[in-house]
Amino acid sequence: MNELGTITQMGRILQVNNAMVTEVFTRSRVTGYISIIYTQSVQDETISEPLRLNASFYTDVLNPSGQHICLCDIQEGMLVDALFSPIMEWRIPPQANAYLIVAREYDEPSLHSTTAQITEVDMDNFVFYTYDPDNPDNQIEFNIAPKATVRDKNGYPVPFRTLYPGLLVNVVHSEIETEVIPYRAIAFHIQIL
Repeated sequence: MNELGTITQMGRILQVNNAMVTEVFTRSRVTGYISIIYTQSVQDETISEPLRLNASFYTDVLNPSGQHICLCDIQEGMLVDALFSPIMEWRIPPQANAYLIVAREYDEPSLHSTTAQITEVDMDNFVFYTYDPDNPDNQIEFNIAPKATVRDKNGYPVPFRTLYPGLLVNVVHSEIETEVIPYRAIAFHIQIL
């Protein structure tokens, strides 16, 4: 079994990777919640913690290929990577609104994620470029997928034209093609940090 992930902060957004789904409740194809468990270090001890991620019409739910799926496609025992609001309701379990949920089976790889500064935006072709964090001399060209979403610092959907050079973003994307220069990938979700 993969080790459960921990919650990290990205700007004003919280992120958990490799959390395990323990419950799924759907009100419709896109609304409801998933309950997950993740790990947290408390006084030199690692413990499992529960969290409920609420999904709304504004939550993007993807599979490992970056395709949109129904919340009802997520099953107990699956792994999820998620971006969610830092504003939590302190109930048992704590609850937060999810912006992005990527669900996968144990044997499936997770989507890739890159945090970098935008260097150029091509509005006409729905393309933007960032520095390659592993090689500052290279850039990564991100082509925007047809159903890709852009979220502002508070997690609200915003149009593609909101992006501009110098902006720090986290991009959930396909595997980076390194055979070409600049490197290329398909962007499925862009989170402004």
